[in-house]
Amino acid sequence: MLNLLFFIALSTLPVALLLYYYWIKDHGEKEPLPLMKKVFWHGVLIVIPVGIVEYFLLIGLQLLGIENGTIAYGFLVPFFLVAIPEELGKLYVVKKYAFDHPKFNELMDGITYCIIASMGFAFAENISYIFLYGSSAGILRFFTAIPAHALFSGLMGFYIGRAKFDKKNEKELIQRGLFYGVFFHGFYDFLLMSGVPLLILSVFPLLIYMWWKLNKEIKLVQKE
Repeated sequence: MLNLLFFIALSTLPVALLLYYYWIKDHGEKEPLPLMKKVFWHGVLIVIPVGIVEYFLLIGLQLLGIENGTIAYGFLVPFFLVAIPEELGKLYVVKKYAFDHPKFNELMDGITYCIIASMGFAFAENISYIFLYGSSAGILRFFTAIPAHALFSGLMGFYIGRAKFDKKNEKELIQRGLFYGVFFHGFYDFLLMSGVPLLILSVFPLLIYMWWKLNKEIKLVQKE
């Protein structure tokens, strides 16, 4: 029972801290709690269809003879098998449940709702990792994968917020946001999967850079 409570706390704490951190970063009108909860829990649920897509994509790679350890595998898995389905899933949640809502009424809301969806996704993913690999995986993800998910999707959300108020360029801005989310997500996973110690360690400066870039974008939308 104590182990179960510890696992739940380890899954919940980093998500709660990041949600609170970016909630106080929103200096405009605060988002309604029911809508935030809806986006968060659908972010949790989207893990299921995304996981199914990733499973069949992996089978597809195997059928094509692309095996672990090859250059093609090392490139295709982080970008096409992981980053594209996962960021598309988060984008789908934001577009379906928040984008057309009357309370999505500020540029910052794109960042806010994308981060909320990503934290739902990360919460579900974290629970599975902790139960599969133990508390050490949860502690490591506390400082790496959980904030990384918020940053990938927050950088995407910068463009989603702009798309809401620029109907002429809406499609292009959404595509640009998805590109940045996928690029940083894929690059992060590529470094981790490289097996090269120096490249693996370089995820930490990448996290710092993404945090700096997202904070810069938050200041920009607050100014505008």
